[in-house]
Amino acid sequence: MQTSAKISRRDVILIGTGLAVLVAGKFADSQINGFAPASAAELQAATEQLQRIPDTIGSWTSEEGTLTAEEIKAAGINGYIRREYKDHTTGYRVNLTLLCGLSGPMSVHPPTACFEGVGYSLCSGPVVVSASTSTSHSKAEFNKSAFRQGDSAFPEVVRVFWAWGHNGPWQAPQNPRLEFRGQPFLYKLYLTDRTTNDAEARTLPQIETFLDVALPVIEESLYGELK
Repeated sequence: MQTSAKISRRDVILIGTGLAVLVAGKFADSQINGFAPASAAELQAATEQLQRIPDTIGSWTSEEGTLTAEEIKAAGINGYIRREYKDHTTGYRVNLTLLCGLSGPMSVHPPTACFEGVGYSLCSGPVVVSASTSTSHSKAEFNKSAFRQGDSAFPEVVRVFWAWGHNGPWQAPQNPRLEFRGQPFLYKLYLTDRTTNDAEARTLPQIETFLDVALPVIEESLYGELK
């Protein structure tokens, strides 16, 4: 499998294209759905936890990526990290985007619209999957979908895992806005990987392998000083 060594502009577009859609619910959700207001100090403390996530986790090293100022403002993102992690023992690559912001904007907009908006077709999901790890007893759940682009001879398949968190296990509720009523802020985690055919996408556990090592580290980094 051949992949780019750096986070491409296309990777930014795949998630970033849809981020602007969040702005439509940015102000309405707090009134309609009853989200608790977050103090500036509380939101800033949660945002600062993002930088505690190491850029090297086990055998996985990473390169930084960015969102544009327009994407950050439109989506109501208070802070984020975007990295491509590579496991040098297997060659696996996983793109991670982790957002922090007020619960209203963070609880809306699945990534399905982002991918379909740039020419990918949904080929499986979304389904809810459990993310088990060898060192964590928390029951994390993620939404999982796969998208396909290209002709049948040379397709590209992108898998996406996404979930929300607030001082506890990652969740993939059917209605995030209802589930997270009363929470002042949320983290939203996206993970993507790429393969060159449908069979490889079903059998190559890039994201699953990364989560087994990284999820306990991410949770401790985010919540260790907030509890």
